[in-house]
Amino acid sequence: MVIDCHTHLDDDGGADKLLRSMDEAKIDASIVIAETLPGEISNAAQVLEAVNQSERLWAIVNCVFSRTVELKYVEELTQLLLGDRVVGLKFYLGYEEYSPNDERLYQLYEYCEKHAVPIMFHTGVLEAGSSGLLEYSHPLQVDRVATRFPNLTIVMAHMGNPWLIDCAAVLAKNENVYADMSAFFAENKSITAHDVEVFKQRMEQVRVFLYSYDKFLFGTDYPLYSQKEYLGAVEALDMQSDEHERVMYANAARVFGIATS
Repeated sequence: MVIDCHTHLDDDGGADKLLRSMDEAKIDASIVIAETLPGEISNAAQVLEAVNQSERLWAIVNCVFSRTVELKYVEELTQLLLGDRVVGLKFYLGYEEYSPNDERLYQLYEYCEKHAVPIMFHTGVLEAGSSGLLEYSHPLQVDRVATRFPNLTIVMAHMGNPWLIDCAAVLAKNENVYADMSAFFAENKSITAHDVEVFKQRMEQVRVFLYSYDKFLFGTDYPLYSQKEYLGAVEALDMQSDEHERVMYANAARVFGIATS
Protein backbone atom coordinates (compact mmCIF):
# COMPACT_ATOMS: atom_id res chain seq x y z
CA MET A 1 0.00 0.00 0.00
CA VAL A 2 1.09 3.60 -0.66
CA ILE A 3 -0.26 6.82 0.89
CA ASP A 4 0.84 10.18 -0.53
CA CYS A 5 0.53 12.42 2.52
CA HIS A 6 1.11 15.74 0.72
CA THR A 7 -0.82 16.73 -2.41
CA HIS A 8 -2.80 19.66 -3.77
CA LEU A 9 -5.55 19.92 -6.36
CA ASP A 10 -4.52 21.12 -9.80
CA ASP A 11 -6.42 24.17 -11.04
CA ASP A 12 -6.96 22.23 -14.26
CA GLY A 13 -8.60 18.88 -13.62
CA GLY A 14 -9.00 18.90 -9.85
CA ALA A 15 -9.70 15.67 -8.02
CA ASP A 16 -10.31 13.61 -11.16
CA LYS A 17 -6.83 14.44 -12.43
CA LEU A 18 -5.30 13.57 -9.05
CA LEU A 19 -7.10 10.22 -8.97
CA ARG A 20 -5.85 9.41 -12.49
CA SER A 21 -2.32 10.27 -11.38
CA MET A 22 -2.73 7.99 -8.37
CA ASP A 23 -3.91 5.15 -10.60
CA GLU A 24 -0.91 5.59 -12.91
CA ALA A 25 1.51 5.61 -9.96
CA LYS A 26 -0.34 2.82 -8.11
CA ILE A 27 -0.90 5.06 -5.09
CA ASP A 28 -3.80 3.93 -2.94
CA ALA A 29 -4.65 7.11 -1.04
CA SER A 30 -3.71 10.79 -0.95
CA ILE A 31 -4.05 13.59 1.56
CA VAL A 32 -4.96 16.92 -0.07
CA ILE A 33 -4.16 20.34 1.40
CA ALA A 34 -7.24 22.60 1.51
CA GLU A 35 -5.77 26.06 1.09
CA THR A 36 -6.97 29.45 2.29
CA LEU A 37 -3.79 31.54 2.12
CA PRO A 38 -4.11 35.32 2.52
CA GLY A 39 -4.60 37.08 -0.80
CA GLU A 40 -5.40 33.85 -2.64
CA ILE A 41 -8.66 32.28 -3.69
CA SER A 42 -9.58 29.49 -1.31
CA ASN A 43 -9.95 26.00 -2.75
CA ALA A 44 -11.08 24.57 0.59
CA ALA A 45 -14.66 23.98 -0.57
CA GLN A 46 -13.43 22.14 -3.68
CA VAL A 47 -11.09 19.96 -1.62
CA LEU A 48 -13.71 19.15 0.99
CA GLU A 49 -16.19 18.20 -1.73
CA ALA A 50 -13.57 15.96 -3.37
CA VAL A 51 -12.64 14.09 -0.20
CA ASN A 52 -16.29 13.51 0.63
CA GLN A 53 -16.83 11.96 -2.80
CA SER A 54 -13.80 9.65 -2.87
CA GLU A 55 -12.81 7.07 -0.28
CA ARG A 56 -9.21 7.41 -1.49
CA LEU A 57 -8.83 11.07 -0.51
CA TRP A 58 -8.50 12.87 2.83
CA ALA A 59 -7.94 16.55 3.61
CA ILE A 60 -5.69 18.72 5.73
CA VAL A 61 -6.99 22.27 6.25
CA ASN A 62 -4.51 25.12 6.48
CA CYS A 63 -4.70 27.72 9.23
CA VAL A 64 -4.32 31.41 8.34
CA PHE A 65 -2.40 32.90 11.27
CA SER A 66 -3.69 36.44 10.72
CA ARG A 67 -7.24 35.17 11.28
CA THR A 68 -6.61 33.23 14.48
CA VAL A 69 -7.67 36.32 16.45
CA GLU A 70 -11.19 35.82 15.06
CA LEU A 71 -13.24 33.57 17.33
CA LYS A 72 -15.57 32.66 14.46
CA TYR A 73 -12.63 31.55 12.31
CA VAL A 74 -11.21 29.33 15.05
CA GLU A 75 -14.67 27.83 15.59
CA GLU A 76 -14.96 27.11 11.85
CA LEU A 77 -11.56 25.40 11.86
CA THR A 78 -12.36 23.21 14.84
CA GLN A 79 -15.73 22.33 13.31
CA LEU A 80 -14.00 21.18 10.11
CA LEU A 81 -11.63 19.03 12.15
CA LEU A 82 -14.60 17.09 13.51
CA GLY A 83 -15.34 15.70 10.04
CA ASP A 84 -14.30 12.15 9.14
CA ARG A 85 -12.40 13.21 6.02
CA VAL A 86 -10.38 16.05 7.55
CA VAL A 87 -7.33 14.58 9.25
CA GLY A 88 -5.10 17.51 10.19
CA LEU A 89 -4.26 21.20 10.28
CA LYS A 90 -1.45 22.88 8.31
CA PHE A 91 0.53 26.04 9.06
CA TYR A 92 2.44 27.77 6.25
CA LEU A 93 5.48 28.87 8.23
CA GLY A 94 7.53 31.50 6.43
CA TYR A 95 4.81 32.56 4.02
CA GLU A 96 3.08 34.39 6.85
CA GLU A 97 5.32 36.37 9.18
CA TYR A 98 4.92 34.58 12.51
CA SER A 99 6.72 32.09 14.69
CA PRO A 100 5.06 28.74 15.39
CA ASN A 101 5.87 29.51 19.03
CA ASP A 102 3.56 32.54 19.10
CA GLU A 103 1.40 32.10 22.19
CA ARG A 104 -1.71 33.06 20.20
CA LEU A 105 -1.49 29.61 18.61
CA TYR A 106 -1.39 27.72 21.90
CA GLN A 107 -5.17 27.42 22.07
CA LEU A 108 -5.22 25.64 18.72
CA TYR A 109 -2.29 23.43 19.67
CA GLU A 110 -4.04 22.48 22.90
CA TYR A 111 -7.22 21.65 20.98
CA CYS A 112 -5.29 19.48 18.52
CA GLU A 113 -3.38 17.80 21.33
CA LYS A 114 -6.58 17.04 23.24
CA HIS A 115 -8.42 15.68 20.18
CA ALA A 116 -5.44 13.83 18.64
CA VAL A 117 -5.39 16.06 15.56
CA PRO A 118 -1.95 16.11 13.90
CA ILE A 119 -0.53 19.36 12.59
CA MET A 120 1.72 19.94 9.59
CA PHE A 121 4.22 22.78 9.40
CA HIS A 122 5.66 24.02 6.12
CA THR A 123 9.42 23.92 6.64
CA GLY A 124 12.32 24.79 4.37
CA VAL A 125 12.54 26.86 1.22
CA LEU A 126 10.01 29.47 0.12
CA GLU A 127 9.06 30.30 -3.45
CA ALA A 128 11.55 32.53 -5.27
CA GLY A 129 10.56 36.14 -4.78
CA SER A 130 8.35 35.38 -1.79
CA SER A 131 7.91 38.19 0.72
CA GLY A 132 8.00 35.58 3.50
CA LEU A 133 10.92 34.98 5.85
CA LEU A 134 13.02 31.81 5.91
CA GLU A 135 13.83 32.22 9.61
CA TYR A 136 10.26 31.16 10.40
CA SER A 137 10.32 28.09 8.15
CA HIS A 138 13.57 26.68 9.54
CA PRO A 139 12.97 23.22 11.11
CA LEU A 140 14.50 24.32 14.42
CA GLN A 141 11.42 26.53 14.89
CA VAL A 142 9.44 23.32 15.45
CA ASP A 143 11.53 22.09 18.38
CA ARG A 144 10.02 24.42 20.99
CA VAL A 145 6.45 23.57 19.95
CA ALA A 146 7.21 19.85 20.07
CA THR A 147 8.79 20.19 23.50
CA ARG A 148 6.03 22.33 24.98
CA PHE A 149 3.27 20.09 23.56
CA PRO A 150 4.70 16.55 23.81
CA ASN A 151 1.37 14.90 22.99
CA LEU A 152 0.86 16.96 19.84
CA THR A 153 1.78 15.00 16.70
CA ILE A 154 3.72 17.17 14.25
CA VAL A 155 4.74 16.58 10.63
CA MET A 156 7.45 18.79 9.13
CA ALA A 157 6.58 19.13 5.46
CA HIS A 158 9.47 18.93 2.97
CA MET A 159 11.98 17.75 5.62
CA GLY A 160 13.05 21.37 6.11
CA ASN A 161 14.94 21.17 2.81
CA PRO A 162 17.72 22.33 2.45
CA TRP A 163 18.23 21.96 6.22
CA LEU A 164 17.83 18.18 6.25
CA ILE A 165 20.30 17.52 9.06
CA ASP A 166 18.64 20.16 11.25
CA CYS A 167 15.34 18.44 10.51
CA ALA A 168 16.91 15.12 11.51
CA ALA A 169 18.07 16.63 14.81
CA VAL A 170 14.50 17.70 15.60
CA LEU A 171 13.21 14.23 14.68
CA ALA A 172 15.82 12.53 16.85
CA LYS A 173 15.03 14.69 19.88
CA ASN A 174 11.23 14.70 19.72
CA GLU A 175 9.25 11.48 19.68
CA ASN A 176 6.13 13.35 18.53
CA VAL A 177 7.67 14.78 15.34
CA TYR A 178 7.75 13.26 11.83
CA ALA A 179 8.73 14.61 8.41
CA ASP A 180 7.30 14.11 4.94
CA MET A 181 9.58 13.61 1.94
CA SER A 182 7.75 15.94 -0.44
CA ALA A 183 9.16 18.73 -2.63
CA PHE A 184 12.83 17.75 -2.57
CA PHE A 185 13.38 18.24 -6.31
CA ALA A 186 13.06 21.20 -8.69
CA GLU A 187 9.39 22.01 -9.20
CA ASN A 188 7.48 21.31 -12.42
CA LYS A 189 10.35 19.31 -13.95
CA SER A 190 10.89 15.63 -14.60
CA ILE A 191 12.97 13.83 -11.98
CA THR A 192 16.14 12.61 -13.68
CA ALA A 193 18.45 9.73 -12.78
CA HIS A 194 20.97 12.31 -11.57
CA ASP A 195 18.31 13.90 -9.36
CA VAL A 196 17.60 10.51 -7.81
CA GLU A 197 21.29 9.93 -7.05
CA VAL A 198 21.55 13.32 -5.32
CA PHE A 199 18.40 12.51 -3.35
CA LYS A 200 19.83 9.15 -2.28
CA GLN A 201 23.08 10.78 -1.13
CA ARG A 202 21.32 13.49 0.87
CA MET A 203 18.90 11.03 2.44
CA GLU A 204 21.69 8.61 3.34
CA GLN A 205 23.28 11.40 5.41
CA VAL A 206 19.98 11.75 7.25
CA ARG A 207 19.71 7.99 7.69
CA VAL A 208 23.21 7.81 9.20
CA PHE A 209 22.17 10.48 11.70
CA LEU A 210 18.85 8.80 12.58
CA TYR A 211 19.87 5.16 11.91
CA SER A 212 16.68 4.62 9.86
CA TYR A 213 13.88 6.26 7.86
CA ASP A 214 11.35 5.29 10.52
CA LYS A 215 10.08 8.84 11.11
CA PHE A 216 9.47 9.76 7.48
CA LEU A 217 6.27 9.75 5.44
CA PHE A 218 6.00 9.44 1.67
CA GLY A 219 4.72 12.64 0.09
CA THR A 220 5.13 14.33 -3.29
CA ASP A 221 3.60 17.84 -3.39
CA TYR A 222 1.63 16.88 -6.51
CA PRO A 223 0.90 18.54 -8.97
CA LEU A 224 4.32 20.20 -8.73
CA TYR A 225 5.75 16.69 -9.23
CA SER A 226 4.74 13.53 -11.01
CA GLN A 227 3.55 11.09 -8.36
CA LYS A 228 4.87 8.18 -10.42
CA GLU A 229 8.35 9.71 -10.77
CA TYR A 230 8.49 10.76 -7.14
CA LEU A 231 7.47 7.31 -5.95
CA GLY A 232 10.24 5.83 -8.09
CA ALA A 233 12.78 8.15 -6.46
CA VAL A 234 11.73 7.19 -2.94
CA GLU A 235 11.66 3.49 -3.87
CA ALA A 236 15.32 3.90 -4.88
CA LEU A 237 16.34 4.59 -1.27
CA ASP A 238 18.11 1.80 0.60
CA MET A 239 15.35 0.74 2.99
CA GLN A 240 14.74 -2.38 5.03
CA SER A 241 11.29 -3.91 4.55
CA ASP A 242 9.98 -2.52 7.85
CA GLU A 243 11.29 0.96 7.01
CA HIS A 244 9.68 0.76 3.58
CA GLU A 245 6.34 -0.13 5.14
CA ARG A 246 6.49 2.79 7.58
CA VAL A 247 7.53 5.32 4.96
CA MET A 248 5.08 4.25 2.29
CA TYR A 249 1.93 4.00 4.38
CA ALA A 250 2.15 2.88 8.01
CA ASN A 251 3.37 6.18 9.45
CA ALA A 252 0.78 8.19 7.53
CA ALA A 253 -1.96 5.76 8.52
CA ARG A 254 -1.02 6.05 12.19
CA VAL A 255 -0.39 9.81 12.25
CA PHE A 256 -3.53 10.75 10.31
CA GLY A 257 -5.80 7.93 11.46
CA ILE A 258 -6.34 6.41 8.01
CA ALA A 259 -7.60 2.83 7.92
CA THR A 260 -5.50 0.55 5.71
CA SER A 261 -7.60 -2.62 5.75
